[in-house]
Amino acid sequence: MHQIHPQARTTPAVRAEIARSTEATGVLARRFGISDETVRKWRKRGVAGCTDRSSKPRLLAWKATEEERAIVCHLRRATEFGLDDLTFVLRHFLPHLNRDSVWRILKDAGLNRRPVKEKIRPARGEGTFRVGYVHIDVKHLPKLQTADGEAHKRFLYVAIDRCSRFVHLAVYDAENAANAVDFLKAVKAAFPFKITHILTDRGSCFTADAFEKACQDQGVDRRQTRAYSPQTNGMVERFNGRIATEVLPINVAHHVDLEALLRGFNRAYNQRRQRVLGGLSPAEKVAERLQQRPSLRNRRYKPVKGAEIMDDVDRIMIYANDVSQPHSSRVGTTLLGLKA
Repeated sequence: MHQIHPQARTTPAVRAEIARSTEATGVLARRFGISDETVRKWRKRGVAGCTDRSSKPRLLAWKATEEERAIVCHLRRATEFGLDDLTFVLRHFLPHLNRDSVWRILKDAGLNRRPVKEKIRPARGEGTFRVGYVHIDVKHLPKLQTADGEAHKRFLYVAIDRCSRFVHLAVYDAENAANAVDFLKAVKAAFPFKITHILTDRGSCFTADAFEKACQDQGVDRRQTRAYSPQTNGMVERFNGRIATEVLPINVAHHVDLEALLRGFNRAYNQRRQRVLGGLSPAEKVAERLQQRPSLRNRRYKPVKGAEIMDDVDRIMIYANDVSQPHSSRVGTTLLGLKA
C-alpha cells in the first residue's frame, strides 16, 4: 500500500492522471485544486514516479570522521557493549561524540542491535539434571471423617524427583511451616539418593524463616518458582492431577483409609514403568543412576516393606467396590495401578 503524506493534496491515482493528460497546465490545476507548479512536477516525474519520495537526506551530516566511525564499529564488535556502556568508553578519547551520534553510527553500520546468542538445548532425556532435584508442593484433600469422628480436610505433601520421577507422599493436618519442615526431613530419609535442590512455590509454609533455616541445616539449595507461574513447578502439579483422577474418586469414608490408599499409590507409582524414563520405573531409574554414581547414595535410606501397605489397600478397595458396585463382580486391587 502506498504511503501518502498527511498534507498531500493529491493521490497516486490523481498524479498518474496528471502525468498522462495532454490538457493545459492551468486547466488541470483548476480541476484538482492545486498549483501550476504541482502539475508540472508530477508531469515531469511521469507515471512511474507517482509516490512520495523519502524525506531522508541523501548525505548524513556526521560529527565523526570515517576513522572515528570505524573505531566505534570495531569497539562494538569486539566488546558487544550496550549503547550506554559503549558511549561511556568512547567519550574518554572521542569527547565530541554523544549518545545519539554513537547510535546513528551503529544504525548506519547495522550494529544497533546486539546479536542474539543461540541457545543450544539438549535433547529430551539428555539434560544436565541429576537425581536430587526435587519438586515439592501441597495438595488439599477432601473433607472426610477423622479418628475422633469430626469431618475436616487434610493436606497432602508431595515430593517428586525431576530426573527419576521417584515420589514420596505424606499427609498432615495443617499447611504450615512446622509440617513443611517435618516433611523435608521425611523426604531426606525416604529417598534412596541425596537431595541437593528443592523447588517450591511461594506458599506461606515454604517462605517461612523456619523452612529456610531447615533447608540450610539440611544442606539443601532451595529454589522458588516465579509468582503466578505454576507451570514452573509443573512436574509435581501433574502428579497432583494423577492423584485427583486415580485415587480421590475411590469411595472412602475416613481419612485413615484415604491415607492408606495414598501410601499404596505412592509405592505402586515408584514401581510403574514410564515411557518418559525409557520403559523403566522410577525405582529402576534410581537404581541405574546410583550404580553409575555410588556417591549419590543416601546412607540413611531404609526400604519400606510394602506387604502390609498393599494388604490395607486390598481391604479398602474391596469395601469401595462393594459400596460403588454392590451388584457387580468385584474389581481387584489392580484398579488404577495400585497393585505393583
